[in-house]
Amino acid sequence: MKFETNTEHLFTAVSTAARFAEKRANLPVLASILIVAEGGRLVLRSTNLECGVEIQVAAKISEDGIVAIPASVLLGFLSNARGKTLTCSLEGEVCRFETERAQASIKTIPNDDFPVLPRVSAERSFTCKGADLAKAIHNVAYCASLSAIKPELQSVLLYGESGKIIAVATDSFRLAEKAIPLRSGGDIQQLLIPARNAAELMRILDAASGEVELYYNDNQLSTHIDSIYYTSRLIDGAFPNYRQILPKSFSTEVVVLREDFAAALKSLQIFADKFSHISLSIKPAEKALLLTSRNPEVGEQVSTIRATIAGEELTMSFNGRYLADSLQAITGESIRICINGAGKPIIIKNTADESFLYLVMPMNR
Repeated sequence: MKFETNTEHLFTAVSTAARFAEKRANLPVLASILIVAEGGRLVLRSTNLECGVEIQVAAKISEDGIVAIPASVLLGFLSNARGKTLTCSLEGEVCRFETERAQASIKTIPNDDFPVLPRVSAERSFTCKGADLAKAIHNVAYCASLSAIKPELQSVLLYGESGKIIAVATDSFRLAEKAIPLRSGGDIQQLLIPARNAAELMRILDAASGEVELYYNDNQLSTHIDSIYYTSRLIDGAFPNYRQILPKSFSTEVVVLREDFAAALKSLQIFADKFSHISLSIKPAEKALLLTSRNPEVGEQVSTIRATIAGEELTMSFNGRYLADSLQAITGESIRICINGAGKPIIIKNTADESFLYLVMPMNR
């Protein structure tokens, strides 16, 4: 194998492919990047068996060949390589890389066992703006469970209805939902993407311009964006029917400035206990929202926020970090807190955007 390519372009491709290599792989080839020079094309492949990527790189190929190279070693060399042009040649079991100012000889790995990346047919697909889908995943993925006990909760749910794609994630204590326009595809069945895979899809979509098309079947989801082909397995399971716990009406609604709410929560964490317990008191007569945190070993703090309130006075307790997490998906000037009585979950929304909602369960104390 022998080829010549732009050093920066190869480094960018290897940086992406290396994220998909399994760092603690029982099978050494999974910790590598497969480089294929064939038919005038240079292709990089990488997979951890959960998701995988194939990237085409512009190159001048002198000799065809296939080689597997440890991802961390190749990335480490290219991150410090100097020079505009890179040449690669295979000499026995060693791959030699050379630029105008750096060179390296890297021992290859037998590639016979490198997995084949699944190809999803175009029978079922949907189209949306890549940036919109990336934002939707970012707005909900932090709510996915970290526990593997229930795999369906360790995922990001995507489904389509009524001209929208809806992304959802939950760990049973809080839930986030974000809706974006669906360009084409009609209703979409529930697609459960492992949270780690969804994060990689988000990073690839971030670089996409315009609309993207995603293909899916019962087991796989894939997309082709510019020179990158991405594929992920889907979790075989049923996502909880979360809509049945969403309140249909509210007895109390509170509107506060996002900046005030964020500053208060940040300050209160200094005094919060190990459970990040924060008491939220609604005072309609005072037109104020009181947030209190107390730790016997540190002290106590009460923050008062000016608020517009419609409804009854009440006090509830929440995990302060969960409340703060809602704000990373809300960029408007003010937020609306919707409550349906003490002991019930609350919903937090952007007052200027109904496409996102965040539900958080109260704490019992």
